[in-house]
Order: sequence, then C-alpha cells, then structure tokens
Amino acid sequence: MYRALHICEILLEIFAHVNTVLRDRWMYHQPKSAWKSLAALAVTCKTFYEPAMNELWAVMFGLTPLLGCVTRLHPIIYCSDREFSLFTHPSFQDIKPLSENEGRQFLRHAARVRSIDVLARDDCYHLLSVLKCRVPCMFPRLLSLRNRCSETRSDIFLSPTLRRCDLWVAYGDLKVIATHCAALEHISLANDWNIENELSLLSDCVRLCKRLVTLSCSPLDLAAWKHLSNLPTLIEVEIDKRKIDPSSLDLENNFDFGPFLNLTALSFNVNTAAYITGLMQYSDFPSLKQFKIEVNRLSWAEAERLAHVLSKCKARHTLEQIEMKGRASDVQDPPRSSIIHFCCFTQLRILWLDFPRCCIHLGNDLLLECMSS
Repeated sequence: MYRALHICEILLEIFAHVNTVLRDRWMYHQPKSAWKSLAALAVTCKTFYEPAMNELWAVMFGLTPLLGCVTRLHPIIYCSDREFSLFTHPSFQDIKPLSENEGRQFLRHAARVRSIDVLARDDCYHLLSVLKCRVPCMFPRLLSLRNRCSETRSDIFLSPTLRRCDLWVAYGDLKVIATHCAALEHISLANDWNIENELSLLSDCVRLCKRLVTLSCSPLDLAAWKHLSNLPTLIEVEIDKRKIDPSSLDLENNFDFGPFLNLTALSFNVNTAAYITGLMQYSDFPSLKQFKIEVNRLSWAEAERLAHVLSKCKARHTLEQIEMKGRASDVQDPPRSSIIHFCCFTQLRILWLDFPRCCIHLGNDLLLECMSS
C-alpha cells in the first residue's frame, strides 16, 4: 500500500470525498452507494477501518441504523425480504427497551455520529430508557441536530460539541440545549402556533447562547436584542412570525444597544413595521450588507420612515441590498421624491420595492440622479 495512505489526514480527505460525492448523487433517495462503499473500505484493512467507519456513521437520518447494531433488533430492521430504506422504517412500539448490554451495542458507533436528522416516524425512543439514566452523553461528537418533530424531546442528543440546532420549537427543549451546549453557533426555530409567553420564553433561551453566528426565530424582546448586539460572532439574523406585535411601550424604552459589530444580514417577516422601525433606531449596524423585510401591511410612509432610520445608521455606508415587500397595501403610486431617500446608501447594488397595486415610475432623470448620488 502506498505510504501516503498511511497518513490519517489524507485518508480522511479521500473518504470524506467518497461520502460527499455519493451522498450528493442520492440526495433524495437512500444513499446506499455511500454506505456500501464506506463499509467496503472499512473491511479492507486495519488502517482504513477507523476513518471509513467515522464517515459511514457521520450523518444519520433517524436512529434506526444505530439500532441495527443491536443483535436482537437486527432481524427486525434488516428483514431478509427487503433492504433497509430511509423510507420504510419498522415499528418498535411493541419492542422491549434495550438491556444494559444492548445499550453498549447501540453506543458502539453512536460516538461517531456528527449529524442527526430526527424523523417523524421514529417510535424507538422508549428503547433507550436505560441509556438515558446511565449515560451522560450518547452522542459525544454531535455537531448538528435537526428535530422538526414537536413530539420528540431533544435532550438525548445533548452534546458539548453541538454547533447547529434546527428545532420545531419546544422551549423546554431549547432551554436545556442552550444550557448544556455552550458551543451552539447556529439556531433555527420554527412553529405554527402561538404559545403563551412565547416572546419572553424564547428571549430567555437566546440570552443563554454566547457564541451565536446565525439565528432564525420568532420576534425577540429588547433584552434579547441587547444581548445579540454585543455578540461579535453574530453575522446573520432572520425573524419570522407574522402574528406577534410587540407593544409600542416595549419599543419606546431608551435601550443602550451594542454595535452589532459584525452583523451582515438582517431580515424580518412580521405583521407590522413598528417592530422593525423601533428596533433599527437603537444601533449603528456598521457591517450590515443585506436588509430584507416582508410585512403583512406596509404603507409607503412606513417604508420611507424605515429608510430614514436606516440612513441614520452606519449601515448607509455598507448596505448593498435592500428589499421591502408588503403582502397587502393601500399604497398609491409614490411621489418621485420618495425614491431619493434610498440614494444615501453609497454601496447599494440591489433595491427591491414590492407593493401590491403600486407603480413606481423610474424616468431617465431619476435613474441618472440615483446613479450619480
């Protein structure tokens, strides 16, 4: 065997490439080619075993493949009359929980898992009761968790290495994760119902995160925004929830915000513009390049007011893209002078204004004035 193949870093690059190419090819189908190729590499020789197995178990769609390592469950999962598939999972409802010895079989490769996508049809979590009581961390190398199943608790996936969390929101879940996973950098939260005290619950959880890089969630209170404004790691925030309208009193307090030093992208999809306008006046956003809003009802006066607030920030020297969209509007055709409000953004490359039944007339003189400003 070539000497280069005895170098661990080179093997890791080769096996990662094999895994990536074959998984991309089977993106929306079962990635059998990747699994089979990596399994074949693992049994080639002792040198290949560890790096190949690490890649084989790196990305999991559900926990069923790991349960296949348990001798008692293997025949149930890998039936002789069909191959295991991501789309045809067996039912574990009537199966007894794992014993202590079977728990060790399950954990054999769990330490290799770096990404888990929890599947809605998984009904196997009762099998892990013995591990929940005796093992502090089932997935010690886990980097990414995607759990869009509101019925499935995420506490079994707690790992000090967790960096990315994509949840169908359960605030008990999030608080536990934020408390125990100090390395969290990317959080994406979604729900389709209103929860009592949602604003304060979510904001309290976000304030526990000290290393955030990207955040996508429902609106936050100003205390949470103040916390985010002082995070030098933060580069992107997306706020998406149309039914929450913070009271005007919340937006009139004189908050001393930090600079949002490295925030480059900010977007809102909310019910009214008051939340956005009130927030933007509290900081300078010196690195902001992309600003997008989609509001249920947005008047042209509100759009002008928001543009005016933006023009007072340091963002006027950095913004490259501004998008404003109203889903419903009583806007009449805006006067020519109103477009000039956007000429103060010296780096602006893209301006997208979308108001239903509204026509913005761009004459040659206006375009010339905008280009020369």
